Amino acid sequence: MDEQSLQYKFGLALVTGIGITLAQNLISHIGSIDDIFREKPGNLQKIPGIGPHLSKNIHKAEILNRAEEEIRFITRNKISYSFFLDIDYPTRLKQCQDAPIILFYKGKLLPNPKRALSVIGTRNPSTRGRRMTRNWIEEIATRDSSIVIISGLAYGIDIQAHEASLDYGMETYAGLGHGFHTIYPAIHRATARRISQQGALISDFFSYSKLEPKNFIRRNRLIAGLSDGTLVMESKEKGGAMVTADMANSYNREVFAVPGRPGDIMSSGCNKLIKSNRAALVQSVDDLFFFLGWDDHENTKKTSTNIASVELKDSEKLVFTQISQKPKSIDQISLLTGISIPKVSACLLSLEFKGLVEVQPGNSYILST
Repeated sequence: MDEQSLQYKFGLALVTGIGITLAQNLISHIGSIDDIFREKPGNLQKIPGIGPHLSKNIHKAEILNRAEEEIRFITRNKISYSFFLDIDYPTRLKQCQDAPIILFYKGKLLPNPKRALSVIGTRNPSTRGRRMTRNWIEEIATRDSSIVIISGLAYGIDIQAHEASLDYGMETYAGLGHGFHTIYPAIHRATARRISQQGALISDFFSYSKLEPKNFIRRNRLIAGLSDGTLVMESKEKGGAMVTADMANSYNREVFAVPGRPGDIMSSGCNKLIKSNRAALVQSVDDLFFFLGWDDHENTKKTSTNIASVELKDSEKLVFTQISQKPKSIDQISLLTGISIPKVSACLLSLEFKGLVEVQPGNSYILST
């Protein structure tokens, strides 16, 4: 790609008020990214969602000047980038409405890893929280070392998750709350270097961005959006982990929380997430794999043979692939598939009539034997 076209891509990301939805709208109306900056403001403001204010912002001279500076910065510092329309832009993140137009990264960023899990929590964990994070990552690595572990390079649970992933040979991504002109906290620079060699450092901030608390909240959407599920290991009722959990819920991603004892302040956030049905309770890696449908090795063969001999609707196929020899409730299947409980119930009834599943005590379902 020539530098001029890249400058326009960066410029689009620099226009305040334009996200991927408006960017797509602009491109569909104008025809190309380059032409957006060549179009007259009067024509731009007629496009739905743009108006006079945004059309004026697009034509600010400083936009393309900053874009040019950023190109020089990433070239000098060997930083890669991915534009939201590029084939290497992360598939999971692209499904989020507030995904960034441009993603910067250092290392190897897979656009579509088979499995990805965010592991987050308090910046001031207990000894139990630190030990538990490391033990869980070790067991996850033993079961499937190809799973990508995502966190935020912060103190506490985040850095424990990253370092355990690195030690046990797993790829790990760190979402940064700043540009690549610095690493915060500075004490984690050595770990950040290891991550860039065994995963990726990721940011949607340009190099001139200041270190501001609000940026770390914005960073959390990357952590939630890049993963299949978010695991809260230990958290108080307020904090970044709770914000990330809410973001993951808004993206219809799985959220899990490890419970703590009643009255334990360090786990009060986890307990609150579970109590308010914003997170599934997990007490072991077994529970985590069960809810995510990652323990499917036992029914892969049966699923492929049975499903080939019976005509099923798409929704029935989706429900069927979540059923194994371990009983699952309608609520669990709904959570795993994203299909409403009434529709899951109808699918299960149809699958039962076709001899593919059996109902168990407690209104749970398993594969027919």
